[in-house]
Amino acid sequence: MSRAKILLAEDDRAVLVSLERLLHGQGGFEVETATDGQEALEKAHTFQPDLIISDYSMPSLNGFELCKEVKSTPKLAGAMFVVLTGFTDPSLKVSGLNLGVDDYLTKPVETAELLAKVRATLRIKTLHDELRSDKEQLQRLHRELRDSFDNLSRVFVRLLDLRIPDASTRGERLMKRARAVARRMKVPGKYIRDMDVAAQLREIGKLVAPANDSDEWHYLVASKAILEQVSHFVGAAEVIGSIRENWDGTGYPDHRLQGQIPVRSRILRVLIDFESGWEERASTTPNVTPDHVLEDLRRYVGTRYDPLIVTQLEMAIATSPGTDWHLTKRRVGLKELDVGMVLAEDLCTSSGVKLLSRGAQISTTTLELIRRRHTSDPIIFGACVEVA
Repeated sequence: MSRAKILLAEDDRAVLVSLERLLHGQGGFEVETATDGQEALEKAHTFQPDLIISDYSMPSLNGFELCKEVKSTPKLAGAMFVVLTGFTDPSLKVSGLNLGVDDYLTKPVETAELLAKVRATLRIKTLHDELRSDKEQLQRLHRELRDSFDNLSRVFVRLLDLRIPDASTRGERLMKRARAVARRMKVPGKYIRDMDVAAQLREIGKLVAPANDSDEWHYLVASKAILEQVSHFVGAAEVIGSIRENWDGTGYPDHRLQGQIPVRSRILRVLIDFESGWEERASTTPNVTPDHVLEDLRRYVGTRYDPLIVTQLEMAIATSPGTDWHLTKRRVGLKELDVGMVLAEDLCTSSGVKLLSRGAQISTTTLELIRRRHTSDPIIFGACVEVA
């Protein structure tokens, strides 16, 4: 077992030699010495002591100044620091404690007191080191756990995208827009992660929902039930479970009112309705702009929507590049699908069979194939096509 290392800083050479002999001989410690504060600081960098015992009055740097330098240097800060002093002014001692001094020894030093205090201080140092090691280990385990959940999240997103056309693209877009609004509202960063997961995985319930059921609330319930089975996703599950709550308390499932609804759920509610409203507008109105959709949302401010969030959405749109908020595709029912339209997402049936890939142009032949397949294997969510 290695011996504890002690650095002695004392400008009185007789006292320095006496203390060195005592600590090395009777104490059995490895000892290094310095005769002024600057020399002590330089030797501390190379010697890396467990404990520094320093006189208060020294050339170059006094004991307090040396302590301040040591405690502000990361690789030295773990060393314990004891000051040898002859002063009794309590306010001066308090000043030293505020600088990082761990204890004091009053001159002249008694042999028994010195050895007892050194051993007690080194025991405290050992406890500090153990606590620091435990903290670092916990931080490492936390990082590993977070990485594991991030990987699980990516697996969920990939699984969702294999069955639900372009779900990951929609989730990514929703996440970025929600972040833009959340930043404007100064939502604390620690809460953003749950909102990110909720935005990306809110559609995962579609994987277990009946093939002929396109009701949003049904798959949101399923999404919440899936995610709350994973401890790290419980917060995201709560966000998803409150997306359909209304500001005035008329929503579901719990009829929460205003601030009772998580702010992240309120943000996602507005943004989800913003996008679905745009798709609906685009199916009937040429050259749709964000203002058209915002006009529709404003009708429900104070009833469905938190007024502040709609205002922040308006400001985010006004201060962001147009492409961040303009629709480049819209969803149409199979009856509206026509020759010449270009698919903006893969076209899949409810069983997961991909009929056409993103970018394919609808021809007379493919349109007949789609409608024929729909009779036996429904295409529940219609087709997503590029906006002309």
